[in-house]
Amino acid sequence: MRALYCLLLLLIPFTGIAQNFSGQWKGHYSYFQIKDMSAGDNQLYIASENALFTYDIDSNLINTFSTVEGLSGELISAIFRSEAFEVTLIGYENGLIEIIQDNEDDIVTLIDIRDKPTIAPDRRKINHFVEKDGRVLVSTGFGIVELNLDKLEFGDTYFIGAGGTQIEVAQAAFFEGNIYAATRSNGLIRASETNPNLVDFNQWTLVSGGNFNGVQLFGNQLYLQQNSNLIRRLQGNSLNTVLTLPTTINSMRSSGEELVVTSGNNVRLYDTSLQLIRSIANPGFDSFLPTVAISMGEDVFIGASDIGAIKMTIADGRTEYTNITPSGPLANDPFAVQFVDDNLWVTYGEHDVLFNPFPLKRQGVSRLPIGESWINISKDDILGATSLVHIAVNPNNTEQVFISSFQDGLLELNENNATALYNSSNSGFETLVTGDEVVRLNGAAFNSDGNLWIVNSRIRDGLKLFNPETKEVTGINISGAVSNPSADNGFSKLVLDRRGNVFFGSSLNGVVGYNPENGAVRKIDAGNDSSFALEDVRALAVDQNNQLWIGTRGGLRVFFNTQSAFEQSNPTSSNIVILDNGVPQELLFEQFISDIEVDGSNNKWIATGSSGVFYLSPDGQETLAHYTTENSPLPSNTVQDITIDGQTGKVYFATTKGLIEFNGSATDPNTSLEAVSAYPNPVRPGFSGMVTIRGLTSRANVKITDIEGNLVYEEVSSGGSIQWDTRAFGKHKVASGVYLILITAEDQAETKVSKLMIVR
Repeated sequence: MRALYCLLLLLIPFTGIAQNFSGQWKGHYSYFQIKDMSAGDNQLYIASENALFTYDIDSNLINTFSTVEGLSGELISAIFRSEAFEVTLIGYENGLIEIIQDNEDDIVTLIDIRDKPTIAPDRRKINHFVEKDGRVLVSTGFGIVELNLDKLEFGDTYFIGAGGTQIEVAQAAFFEGNIYAATRSNGLIRASETNPNLVDFNQWTLVSGGNFNGVQLFGNQLYLQQNSNLIRRLQGNSLNTVLTLPTTINSMRSSGEELVVTSGNNVRLYDTSLQLIRSIANPGFDSFLPTVAISMGEDVFIGASDIGAIKMTIADGRTEYTNITPSGPLANDPFAVQFVDDNLWVTYGEHDVLFNPFPLKRQGVSRLPIGESWINISKDDILGATSLVHIAVNPNNTEQVFISSFQDGLLELNENNATALYNSSNSGFETLVTGDEVVRLNGAAFNSDGNLWIVNSRIRDGLKLFNPETKEVTGINISGAVSNPSADNGFSKLVLDRRGNVFFGSSLNGVVGYNPENGAVRKIDAGNDSSFALEDVRALAVDQNNQLWIGTRGGLRVFFNTQSAFEQSNPTSSNIVILDNGVPQELLFEQFISDIEVDGSNNKWIATGSSGVFYLSPDGQETLAHYTTENSPLPSNTVQDITIDGQTGKVYFATTKGLIEFNGSATDPNTSLEAVSAYPNPVRPGFSGMVTIRGLTSRANVKITDIEGNLVYEEVSSGGSIQWDTRAFGKHKVASGVYLILITAEDQAETKVSKLMIVR
């Protein structure tokens, strides 16, 4: 009865339609870690960690699918292509199933398994799909679920363990009128595929005990992958070992006339007599860890866990290898991002919430020159540096990049090559452990002299000034503001205000400010609201009004005049109080704030540790947007860093599950009005968005009139752009016609006239 109750719960359909965000968002996912692949319609369907791509064998065209196109962004565990029904099934580790239908924009989402309270979270993983006549058997961590491709909904559920218990099924197969289930630890189990009562566990029979990781129909025979390295063949009710591999088998796949097995760093192809046709062990890449492979004619397609997807072609007696992986960054867990001079830089090293960098991560560095492909600097080419947590690009030489390591010092890159690693043995940076090179650097920023301010954690004088020319490091005494500075005090972000004053966050002492002109050091605390969480500062930003925005483990604070920090004896930050349905509330109360960025309109982008991204007005009184996994393509609500392209307004979010780009509209102010433009222009019938006027100088006056000179809109820019909803002062939409955009610079020394056509 208990099993029947669980079954009835699963019969209730839970489906949804995923939204496509490609109009305003773009994904920058890594496709180097291949989880599974499937073939159909002369195309390959290849799944990476939480995105997928297709490869057309005839045209070599590649299309990608990610959260932007409506995928969930969760970890993918299986993929299957049904040629007959023209659908692609994607299974996830959390039990979610998504279905991409050809010629349909929306993705069907089946949440039944993921959301079932009667199934433990660690049993919901989708392991495998197999289809026969539109009937798909979904192998999971708790049993088998039927999926009807015609209706795109679940059918019966089979709990086939002893007494109807839940057991993990690695794969299932149809063979000689039976369904065979290869279970991880409960043996090979069989039942008739036409039995109308398969929900009754008594209808399932144990064929052979053991641990099975796969079952495949190949050459009219059934083959089992048993234990770690055995391939066995079913003969009657017996299993005979036919192959013993020297290393653990990663996958076994029936592919036409060949059985393709990946094991260790090798791909082996066997014919129907199990004679070895081909062995692929060294395709010429620095690393080769195959996870899955498919043979199609003269080509073998290999998915690896480190270099993506490879196409191997044998032609004219020669073997050619081509990497068919889409351009992307190294990994899907970016920790720090920085946009400078039409280049996006990404690092992946990290520390935890307690500033612990272990286990140390050496992942490399990624760079995206806008309009080009990703450039990835391997982990083997960064001089052994680990835990890379912050990026600073030299504004006087943007090919020179300094990256803070929270373990090994300061890494210098020149033209994408690592040229130096500065630590306590070759510079003035200090180690926290005598005799060991443990130099924990974090936030950094260049000053107007071209020198780099940077924080050095867990030492006495934690503020350093690094000269990129001489490589000299100068330590600043901050003991006047930081109690017990050599204690377990982690330093986070560092920013400069307009006058060159330095402010940096600490884990125990709030914000520390330093005035380079007179050497004054100040601590800015949270005042009467002070608590451990509020003193633990993780994010800082100086806005266009020279206000210091402070993100802590316990919320948001603002210090309203940075220069006054050195004129007060006890400078104190303030919270922001907003009205929520008429009730005063503290803005972002108790939120873990990981980053704050200011765009060209002085709006604030706030990254949080568990609630996605908040977009706030200049004073914080209005929440302009709140992006989460529920209403945007963010793959995770844990957002670690943000950076903005000030020229275009595009915003980049580094989350724990991938890098996402948002097509924002707030740009930095220009130095002149020469590049003023309006977009879209013309405004065509049916358009309901905002017209963006870009290329403005700071505080430029913008007037929009009709052709007769009647004023319909006026605004003063705070950055390099404004937006107009095509309404006359927020009331009715203006009529069709030509409109004049009259722009006057703040000092009235420059004017510009542009035209905008509106067609209703």
